Amino acid sequence: MQVFQKRLKEAREKREMTQETLGKGIYVSKQEVCLYENGKRTPPIDVLIRLAHFLEVDFLWLIGMEVEIPRGKNRIVNLSEEDLLIIEALKKDSVLYEKFLRDPQRAISDISNQLKK
Repeated sequence: MQVFQKRLKEAREKREMTQETLGKGIYVSKQEVCLYENGKRTPPIDVLIRLAHFLEVDFLWLIGMEVEIPRGKNRIVNLSEEDLLIIEALKKDSVLYEKFLRDPQRAISDISNQLKK
């Protein structure tokens, strides 16, 4: 559940919300929210649903499951801060970024092979 803990805190902080505010919004105590974020307690399914709804995030994203998104021009994707850092770093290297755009699998394979050396 480590992904859940990280994403819960990330979503809460992104909305500049305290643990107390979140707790009130989902009808649990501030201490309960703290236990969820620190991995000392796992919320029951009804609380998970309220969390996702209150934080306006996809339930599956919150619990760390990958969601397959159909290809199309208009779509909303929730990315973690780590995902955004990787994308930003990748865009700084225009040659590598172009390789990823042309053939992502091959670019990953090339990088993996270089790291093994």
